[in-house]
Amino acid sequence: MISGLERAQSHRIWFVPEFSVWGLAGWSEIEFIVTEQVQSITSVLFGSIDIGDVSQQVMFAGLTDHRGNTLPGSLSAPRVIVRPRSIDRAFVVGNESSEGFKIARDPDAAGPVLTDLLIIEMGD
Repeated sequence: MISGLERAQSHRIWFVPEFSVWGLAGWSEIEFIVTEQVQSITSVLFGSIDIGDVSQQVMFAGLTDHRGNTLPGSLSAPRVIVRPRSIDRAFVVGNESSEGFKIARDPDAAGPVLTDLLIIEMGD
């Protein structure tokens, strides 16, 4: 049987310094109504459009930790902690998957935001 201390120490952890976050949180879908008049016929149109998701998709296999090691392509129950290096913030969008995660920056930031990432494999 594995003790609590052994279980806590068995998790793998990576520190990825100076990661640049350029993505923004998606606006999702908006609904609209439009009226159109062609000669004497007036039509009312209703619809919805996806504005798009411009959050940044990050794959674990594409990251390198502070020691120069490439992270594995798949992690078991990963969690990503974002540590901003300036007053501008960044955050994980949605839930992390075993292969990667989505990240976005504060939309009020003037440009990309520099952060540090702490990636923890929680395991089963």
